[in-house]
Amino acid sequence: MKDKEISIKSSLETIQVPVQKLDQIIDDALFNQPVQKPKSKKRFYKVTAAAVFFLGIATTSMIASPTFANFVSQIPVIGNVFDYFAVNHNDFESYARFSESVAMSQSSMGIDIIIDQAVYDGTNLTLSFVLKSEEPLGETIEFTGLPQIRGAEVSNASVKHEYIENVGYAGLITITPDKGNRGSQAYISWEPATIITQTKEIKGNWNFEFWVSQISGEPIVLNEKVTEDGVTVHLREVTITDVSVNIDYQQLVDPILLEEWEAVEAELIASDNLGNVYKVPYNGGYADGTANTREDINWTATLRGLNPEATSLTFYPFATVSRFKTDTNSSDSKIIEFNAIEIDLINRSYILVEDPIIPKLKKE
Repeated sequence: MKDKEISIKSSLETIQVPVQKLDQIIDDALFNQPVQKPKSKKRFYKVTAAAVFFLGIATTSMIASPTFANFVSQIPVIGNVFDYFAVNHNDFESYARFSESVAMSQSSMGIDIIIDQAVYDGTNLTLSFVLKSEEPLGETIEFTGLPQIRGAEVSNASVKHEYIENVGYAGLITITPDKGNRGSQAYISWEPATIITQTKEIKGNWNFEFWVSQISGEPIVLNEKVTEDGVTVHLREVTITDVSVNIDYQQLVDPILLEEWEAVEAELIASDNLGNVYKVPYNGGYADGTANTREDINWTATLRGLNPEATSLTFYPFATVSRFKTDTNSSDSKIIEFNAIEIDLINRSYILVEDPIIPKLKKE
């Protein structure tokens, strides 16, 4: 506890705000604790002030905006990293509202790593973090170790971060466990043994362990297969949660197709009844014992930022088949389009849509 108090004091001393305002923050956090209320689905963002973040005993509210981004850039710890990313990435807006507080900090080799919050939607686990350093590290960082889920193999992982002047790095880590090992809770361990920068590698001793509960979401069983030109996309189920839409599907390939082509990659794009078009990037794929070819792959994909006013959502499968031509030292590919599946979000039913026109994403 003594080390934690020292860490808190050290961090607070770096906040450049009037003394009386800092005293008020500490006084409110320690002695005027608000009554905790259940999470609401209203469109607001819960943000934790710097001192309160370390103590983990009080919260306040603030709308995510450029003003907020400027505010967090002036303090050593970002209260809610999901809020920060929601400023420029609307698909993370709901993560701030439905995330679970972790509020853990570890220091080693002059570097503080703070896990802010976490969201487990049953398919993906997303952690928000802040990394502070006594010395500049440059614009980019990498970790040699990523979070692990007890009892599950991680089929895919991704890290995104942004450098914020006078703060450090704010980032998100998303991992996808194998479907067969997912449960209502996830036990997380993370030991990033080495931080790699543009100029050096820093070996330290950071170690986190904690539980995260799953956000509820009942799957809609689809079990529909659409086939074209030797490729079948088996749409198995879709799960809609407060933060995301996760779809589980499989690509099955006719062995005859692989006599001419080398690789197959089935993907999805989606649109709602309001005209919004969404990316549905896959989280990772794996083959199991039922595979008949090397290209029979199970996928999970996630749509973030679904408009809350949407009443239907349509998934458009398409597949890219490709090959490498050794005689011309070039590659060749073609796109295969399939029937779509339209899901009624109100009554949880669906219909197949024949010969659809795949919508185009807006250029970013």
